[in-house]
Amino acid sequence: MRSILSIALLFLAACGGSDPKSLSSEGYAALGKGDAKSALTKFDAALQGLEATHPEYLRASLGRCEALARTDGAGAKAAFLDLAKKLPAKVGEGDYGLVCSAMLQGGFTLDAIDVMDAGNKRFPTSAKMKATHDAVVAAANREATPEALKKLDSLGYAGGGK
Repeated sequence: MRSILSIALLFLAACGGSDPKSLSSEGYAALGKGDAKSALTKFDAALQGLEATHPEYLRASLGRCEALARTDGAGAKAAFLDLAKKLPAKVGEGDYGLVCSAMLQGGFTLDAIDVMDAGNKRFPTSAKMKATHDAVVAAANREATPEALKKLDSLGYAGGGK
């Protein structure tokens, strides 16, 4: 009897890794440790076969965007903007801020400007988007790279104005 219970517990432990919620949790744990590459692998595995209506889809997708934002700014921007278009009622202004913050940490200011701009257009009166705007503009001004400053200016954000 004990051996059957042991086998059953081993089987459950082996299968536990394929649960989207567990995989997403492992992805967020990896992000917390600064391991964006492992996190991306976990989020991709969590999303395998999930429909956008699945309760874990948004969480895993946002985690994937955050992991990408640390290593691939253009990929993160495309993935996040696609997600926001696909699930506009579920992707909020705080999500734009989260992804922008991760992009800035990853050194992808130009991509963060595009995500911030999309969030400002979607949530023009949002205090959270104003804070995201301020953080992105401050990062661009700190870096003082001609490309970032020119992009901000072309979008009407020069000098930190909105």
